[in-house]
Parts: sequence; C-alpha cells; structure tokens
Amino acid sequence: MREIEGLYGREQEQVQLGRMLAMARSGRGSAIVLHGEPGAGKSALLRDTIAKATDFRVHGCEGDPAESELNFAALHELLLPLADRLTALPAPQAEALAQAFESRSDPVDGFLIGAALVTLFSALAGEQPVLLVVGDAHLVDAATTRALQFAMRRLITSPVVLLCALSGDPARTGWDRLPALPIGGLSDAAARRLLEQRWGVLGALRTARVLRVAGGNPLALRELPVQAEEFAGIAAGPVTLGPRLAAAYQDRIAALPDAVRTLLRLVAAEDRGVLRVVLAAAATLWHTGGAHLGGAHLVSAWEQVESAGVLVVGDGRVDMRNRLLCMAVYDAATPAQRRSVHLALAAVLTGPEDLDQRAWHQAAATDPADEQLAATLTARAERTRDGSLAAAAMLRRAAAITPDPVDAGARMAAAARLAWAGGDIESARRLLDRAVERIGTERAAVAGGGLAGLLEFVAGEPERANAMLLHDADVVDVRTAGELRALAAQARWAAGHEDAVSMPMHFDTADFGPGPALSICQLPPAPLVLLWGLADRALEPFTRATTQLRDAGARAAAVFMLPQLAIVQFANGRLPAAEATLADAFELARSVGTDNVLAHCWNLNAKIAALRGDSDIVGDSIERALALARPHRAHALIASSYWHLGFDALSNGDPETAYLRLRALAQPGHDARHPTYARLAAPDMVEAACRIGRVGEAAEYYETIRAWAMRSRADWAMAAAYTCRALLSEDERADHYFRRALAVRRTRHDLNHARTRLLYGKWLRRARRRGDAAEQLRTALESFERMGAVPWIVSAQQELDLTGRAPTPALGTGPGSVLTAQELRVARLAAQGLTNREIGVELFVSPRTVGHHLSRTFGKLGLGGRAELADIDFDNGLRISRQH
Repeated sequence: MREIEGLYGREQEQVQLGRMLAMARSGRGSAIVLHGEPGAGKSALLRDTIAKATDFRVHGCEGDPAESELNFAALHELLLPLADRLTALPAPQAEALAQAFESRSDPVDGFLIGAALVTLFSALAGEQPVLLVVGDAHLVDAATTRALQFAMRRLITSPVVLLCALSGDPARTGWDRLPALPIGGLSDAAARRLLEQRWGVLGALRTARVLRVAGGNPLALRELPVQAEEFAGIAAGPVTLGPRLAAAYQDRIAALPDAVRTLLRLVAAEDRGVLRVVLAAAATLWHTGGAHLGGAHLVSAWEQVESAGVLVVGDGRVDMRNRLLCMAVYDAATPAQRRSVHLALAAVLTGPEDLDQRAWHQAAATDPADEQLAATLTARAERTRDGSLAAAAMLRRAAAITPDPVDAGARMAAAARLAWAGGDIESARRLLDRAVERIGTERAAVAGGGLAGLLEFVAGEPERANAMLLHDADVVDVRTAGELRALAAQARWAAGHEDAVSMPMHFDTADFGPGPALSICQLPPAPLVLLWGLADRALEPFTRATTQLRDAGARAAAVFMLPQLAIVQFANGRLPAAEATLADAFELARSVGTDNVLAHCWNLNAKIAALRGDSDIVGDSIERALALARPHRAHALIASSYWHLGFDALSNGDPETAYLRLRALAQPGHDARHPTYARLAAPDMVEAACRIGRVGEAAEYYETIRAWAMRSRADWAMAAAYTCRALLSEDERADHYFRRALAVRRTRHDLNHARTRLLYGKWLRRARRRGDAAEQLRTALESFERMGAVPWIVSAQQELDLTGRAPTPALGTGPGSVLTAQELRVARLAAQGLTNREIGVELFVSPRTVGHHLSRTFGKLGLGGRAELADIDFDNGLRISRQH
C-alpha cells in the first residue's frame, strides 16, 4: 500500500476552480458548491485549490453536526482569526456580530450581519484576494448559510471567492442558490491509475471487482480492503468497506428510514439485480416481522431510492447506481439483519433455475458448520451453468461451512482447480496453499487435479513444473494423469532438454473434448511446430482449440493457447490475425497473472516490431520478456528473446551484434541455449557470421541446419540449408544452391523465402547479371512491402537501385516514407488526444518509448509540439491543413 499524492482524473474540476481564482485576481468575485458522495474527493479539491491560492488570504470553517442547530456557530469559526478587524466595522454591524456570537436572547438583525460580512471582506480584498472555504457545508447552521450567501451576492465586483463542499444534493440544503459543481466518480482510466498507484498491480479480475464496487469513488479506491478474499475473482455478493470508508457513510446511513435501509440491504445481498426476486423477498420480510417494509412503507422506500438515483428499476431489473452506498448499508447491518435478508432471498428462490442461488443464500445465512448444506453447495457447483468461477465460489463457501477439516481441504483444492480454469490464478494459488495446509500435498494434488504443477507450468520454472506434473500424475486418476504427463513433456521442452524435440504426431486431427487441459496437452509448443515445418497444418487445430477454450470460459487455458496461435499465424504470413490474437493474449495474460505467457507475448511483440523496423519497441519488449523469464529460468523464453534481438540487429544492418546475440542459442552454459531455437535461428546465424567474415563459424552453423533438414525433411529447413550453402560457396555453385532453396520451399510468400530472393538478387548483381538480379529483387521487394517489413524493404530497394532497373517506389510504402510505421501509429493516437501512457497501453510500449517516437516525429514534420498534430492530414500525405 502506497501513499497517494496529487489528484487523479479531476482536471476539468481543477480548471474550473482555477478559473475562479484567476477571475478574483482580476477583481471579480464568485462562489460555487462542490457536491457529491462521501469520499468523492470534494475536500481534496478544496485542499488543491488552497495550495494554488498562494497569493490569497484564506479563511475557512467546517460544518459540525453538534453545532448545526446553533445560529452563527460556523460563522464564529470563520471570523475567529479576524477578531481584531471586527472592531473597525461600523458600530451597528459590529454590535450585530457581537450579539450573534454572544448568544443573547435578543433577535439578531440578519441584514446587519450580512452587511458586516460585505464590509469586512471588501476591506480584506482591498489588501489581497480572499478565499473562503466551507467544508461539510450541509452541516453548517442555517443562519451562517444565509449570511454568507447574502454577502457573496454583493461581492461580485470584489476579489472574493467562496468554495463550499457538501455531501448530497445542494437543492435540498440552504445552499441551493449558489452555482453547483457535481463531483462524480472518476473515469475508468483515472480510477485504474489511482488503484494501481495505491495498491500496485492487481489481477484483472480483482481489479474489475474493486472498480465495480468503488464506482469511481477515490476514497473507496484508497480505503477498500482490496486484498481481502471478498475482492477475489471468484468472490460474489456484498463486501466489507473498511473502517474509514464505513465511517464516511455512517451519518448518511443513520439518516435513512428503516424501510430504505432494509431495501438497500436486500438489493446488495441479492447482487444480481433480478427485480422479481427482490420484490418477493421484501414481501417475505414484511410477513415475517419486518412491518416497516409493508404497504405504504415499502412503496415509499422504493420511491425514495429511485428519486435519489440510488437504484434504477426497469425491464425486470433493479440496478445499483450507487453500489457503494448499498454495500455500506449491508456492511453496517448486524449479523441478524444480514441473515434475515439472505433467508428471505433463499425462501423465494424456488424455481429449478434458482437452485444455485438458493443454496448460496442459505450458506450466507449460516455461521456454524453445516455438512448437509455444504454437500448441497458442492453438488450445485458440479452442475452449475454459470461457469468455473461461480462453481469455485460455491465450493469455497462449501469448504467454509464443512465441519470435517479433511473434507474442507478437499473442497478447497477442488475450488482452486476451478478458479484456475476460470482464469483467477491468484485465488487458485491461495486456495491451494490453504488446502495443502489442511490435507497435505498428496491429497491436495488428487482433489485439485495436479493444480500445483499447472500453476508452475504457466507462471514458474519449467524444470520444476516438469517434476511436479510427473509427481502428481502418479496420484491422480488415469485421464488426468495422461494430461499431466503430456504437459510435463512440454515443460521439459521449455526447460531446453534435447530429448524434447520429437516430431509432434496427429495433433492436427486431435479431438479436444470438454476439458481445457486436453486442448493444451494435445497441441505441441508452437516453436516446435515451426521446427518440424508443420505451421500450415497447425493453423486449423490451434485456432479450433483456442476458440473452444474461450467459448467455454477456460481463461487460464485460453491465455496459454493465444500466444501459441499468434506464433502459428505469424509463421503462416497472417500478420493482422497474429496481431489481433496477440492483443487478446496480452489482455488475458495481464489479467490472470501468468508470467511465462506474458513473456511469450512480449517476445512475439518484439518479433513483429523487428519486422517493421521499430528497434525501440524491440528493445523495450525484450527487456520486459527477459525480466519475466530469467527469474524462472525459462530457457525457451530467453532463447526466443535472443533470437528476436539477433534478427532485429541483422535486419538493421548490424551483423556483428546479430552474431553475438544469436550464438548464445547454441552456447553451452548460456541461459539462452535451447536446441529448438538454435536450429530455427541457424540461417540467421550463418548469414550474420558470413557478413562479418566468420566463415568457419558459419560453416558450423550450416552443419546444424543441414543435419536438421536431413532429419526432419521440413521444407523450410531444406530451403535454409541450401541458402546457407549458397552463402558459403565462392563459385558459380552458389547459383545452383539459391535456385534449389527457392524451389524446395512450399510457401512462397513467407519472410524467409523473400529473404532468400534478396540474397540471391545480391549475388546475381555482383555476378553482373543485373537483369536476373532485378527480377529476384523486385519479387522480394513486393513480398516485403506486403508484410510491412521496413528494414528489408530498404535493403531490397537499395539493391534494386544498384541494378539500374529500379521501379519508382509507391508513395508511403517505400523507405522514402517520412515516418516509420510505428511513428505513424503513435502520431495518429497522439493527435486524437491520448496521453503517452494511454498510447503505450494501446501499442504495448513504455511511455518513454512513446515520447521518443513523438520527438522524432516532431523533428521530421517540423512541428513545434503535440498540439500541432491535430493539423496533420494523416490520410493525405501528412499534409498540414490548419483550420482558420
């Protein structure tokens, strides 16, 4: 938990209040009432304005419930520091103030009090601007309220500003004649920033639940016990607010009629917004002793909450517009009051479609252990159609009321497995740890279906995951054991074992069935598919598996599959589809807390950026990937990072750096050493080594790819071997090997095929066969342009120019384009008003990288700053079209 400085998401309000200060500096007075829910940030805005009013004389007072019936009590507090100035007032005005403050029995002349304030504040304003601040104005006595408003109406030509803050609607107070500024909830983006600044990075499911409860209330975002189990992804129903937030709502709750409190408590407990259920439960409460909910009282309660905007009723639903107030009412209730609403709800949930909710509310009304009810909840969890998270929540509640500790632990482990399936990795870990404490590792493995190894597989060390999965496979049922052993083999591959590169068999005809683990274990790692030259066959089963997992709500399995699918799509030349899948993968990986999957995402992001020539993004993405992968010794992920770094360096004409990065993939003892990636990157290593004159090393890497081509018969490997042989040939035989490389490749439009044409074109040009060279280079250039491979477009165009037969490049696609592809994306988003942080989230880069792109863009386009981007016509050659 961190302390928060400054305001979040209140820029418009700050501008308006700042404008009032500016008006006062120019000699004009004004007043305004800030109003909103408790904790909305009214006091913070007052403090912020006071801090900016360094050239003002500031006086203030606070409303107090104990003094709200005492005339002029708040005014006395406001003027107490000015006691020495009161004697300078005209005698009748000074006498009126003295009479008001001495509580004499004689009636006070309100006009003289108001006139005294006008005289006093006018005199003070003659020396320097005056800022008057009234906090909790709804608790200020009526006499003070009238006097201040009387004075402000007559001070509009004096530099005096009055700021009042109150809870609720000013129309229902004595401040209704002043202009009002509503302080509502923060925007979603501002609320997320505040939440992260206060609590650090939370899981997406926990974040979503906190945001839903808080409704943008800054105090709630600061003070809600967000780490409590009630805010977990599997949690449902009302939550505890915490002492400070509960205290903020205490007075408002106390002022509500009993019928309104009971109604709000009932709606909070029901939480799904089904109107028929709430109405029936309210009637049940009335018949069982809640007379305050009967007849006219119930009708009045509904009218009050609707007119106040707390609840919205319509289309068979009742929605909590002010969810925080409803939760506060529930939180403030006694245990007996809470039980009564849950029992009333259970009593009316009698339909077959209501059995899950009926059991849930019965359990919520039960404090002691109840095995019969726990068994009912367990049975409902197995049958529920509401998804894995709902089932996990029911099993978690069942465990809480289970009298036998062994049975409770088993139910907790089963709840953990369901939480994992639903994508709540955080809850899965917590529940599994508690289950292990109660029943030990072996029993928890049986009840949780080997969950410990699954968690380690997606977010931990591959070597350790392999051992855990194999261990648990010996104690679980036969079907689960098969799944765990298959996943253990994948973990062994990720750890970099040479014996884990066997050819994937029959994966393209796999029947994934209903279980999420089946989809994962039947499909090999995507890089292994590429290694064996099976990318085209893999596209359909990988797509089908991912679709099934997402449709089934299996978030944890889906998030594992998404980056695998994106890799296969990229390998098949489907770049837009790969980018869309990658965006989905990023969103899910961040939400479920799977470090290894997120590292996969950053690596693929780097590969795409390298293709486009965005080296800044490559570096940033790889830095993030390695920060996630290295602590877990995930050698496959580290190797992928080094491959993409090498590819980026090679793309940008830096073969020395490329060689240094790529050789780590085959270097004993290096954490980037991995047999799959060493083979996949062998063609890049040969090219880099040849370009820096390391022919001996290049020949060694050629033997690596040649041996793999002979073993796998994969067409990409055979083509790569011929290309490498051509690069190593010093005579006319290079022509033969280049032509063999182009002929053997089944896929004609992938990056490696186009690169082979580029290399062949270079060789032909140096052999003075310029016509043949131009033919190869034009075809390569067309392929690179389709892919948006900016560095390779530059290289191909340069070579084509040297043949003397270069076509005129298309406007905006060749190397002569003013902006790179990423600079153009950043500029478009900045022109729409997005901040560097928001652009970074959109494009998966850091705010620093965004700033770097913008500074280069400003220089290239001759712009003075961000505001001038609005004048750029991005769809018409980046022309400036200023509106006059």
